[in-house]
Amino acid sequence: MKKLSRERRDLLIYIGAILIVSLATYISNYYNPPAVFWDENYHIASAQKYLDGVMYMEPHPPLGKLFIALGEWILHPNDALDLTHFTQTDYIKKFPEGYSFAGVRLFPSLFGALGGVLFFLILYKISRAVEVSFLFSALYIFENGMILQSRSAMLESAQIFFIFATLLYFLYLLDREKIGYKEYFGFGLLMGITFMIKVNGLIMVLLFVALFLYRLRLSSGYLKLAVRFVLDAAVVAFGMAAVVLVVFYIHFSLGKELSVKTYSASDEYIQIIENDHTSDISNFPIMLRDNFKYMRDYAKGVPSFNPCKAGENGSLVTTWPFINKTINYRWSKNDEGVRYLYLMGNPIVWFGVIFAMILAISLIVSRYVFALKSTDERLFFIITTLSAIYISYFITLFNIERVMYLYHYFIPLFMGAFILFTLFVYIFKEQIEQRSKVLLVAVILMVLLIIYTYWFFSPFTYYQPLDTVEFMRRSWFEFWKLEPIL
Repeated sequence: MKKLSRERRDLLIYIGAILIVSLATYISNYYNPPAVFWDENYHIASAQKYLDGVMYMEPHPPLGKLFIALGEWILHPNDALDLTHFTQTDYIKKFPEGYSFAGVRLFPSLFGALGGVLFFLILYKISRAVEVSFLFSALYIFENGMILQSRSAMLESAQIFFIFATLLYFLYLLDREKIGYKEYFGFGLLMGITFMIKVNGLIMVLLFVALFLYRLRLSSGYLKLAVRFVLDAAVVAFGMAAVVLVVFYIHFSLGKELSVKTYSASDEYIQIIENDHTSDISNFPIMLRDNFKYMRDYAKGVPSFNPCKAGENGSLVTTWPFINKTINYRWSKNDEGVRYLYLMGNPIVWFGVIFAMILAISLIVSRYVFALKSTDERLFFIITTLSAIYISYFITLFNIERVMYLYHYFIPLFMGAFILFTLFVYIFKEQIEQRSKVLLVAVILMVLLIIYTYWFFSPFTYYQPLDTVEFMRRSWFEFWKLEPIL
């Protein structure tokens, strides 16, 4: 039996440690509270329709809800309950007594925990330094907002997991001498999965552009480059299209019955369902057309952000990095105090990303405006690529009129976390290679601060009771909009 190298053995040990800690922060008691909050009312209704074979249309692509339904199908903790009314509405107002959330929250929680492993592997791929990669994984593992969002029947954790997988694959391709159509097809598949959970995942297409630009130095001839770009882009697009078609085919095939709502489906679509021909591939274009039309029409009806509206939970895109505005997902009051589920990020992580972006933009400007040379072209390119995604995401969402919420910041938040780490490696590369104890101690102190801050804000994450004084101790800034229940 071939022995593992020391590097591979150490890597596996750290992966195991990351997985254990991630499971502890993301999975433990994930089914609590046994009560619905935020968009779970919508997504659980959609998942139940899959399980009961009822057709529906929804503004988000289907894949995230399919994962939620899969968890319920695997564990089936609610078989003894009558859930018929779940399929007759898009928003469940009343859950039967004894309803368990263990099934519908299973895959979101698993994706959240497994995201910690991918986060670590991305850091390791950037730096090839296992110890600092392990320590900096605290930026994800102890991020309160992401933990809470993952412990719910919602979509963000699945999307972030596949965004991490796409970025990890990008870094793998970045270091390869040759890339064939098979690799580009795989790249497209990962992008397609991300996009089919939530549409904003389309921002990851920029990684293909970045990969092409990085490999320009290996090629010559403008015509050859143009042809190569078109062919590679076509393969990536084909991979994305394959995911879209497969996911929607599954979505249509499961919707074999009509409920009280037809979602403005055309007469043709209704006839297809009544004839039990939803699995017939020849009917696919009609069903896809109607679903896209519904998604487009639904988006037009979403209200805009209104800061003057009482109870407005949305916030301006430009204020997200400062954790504005937190969202009170749920609360309950008893003799112990008030329990809150508050979408509240770990301030050390979020403010650290702000610092990283200021430093990254300064570094990029110094290179392209003042012609200063970089000390490591590969790391500089990674910083530039991730910064481009971060900024492009903000520009795109800033120009969207519909109301947006704090959790829409998770994609740029973690791009910023990777930038923070890459800058650290860029600046302290020599010390890392020399295994500087002073640097290691400094990083450990930073991690301890992140963990302490995670613990301090954890009552908001895990629905633990607080009195008013304890609550106000956690309201550091007025713009966080943390409001105690009196």
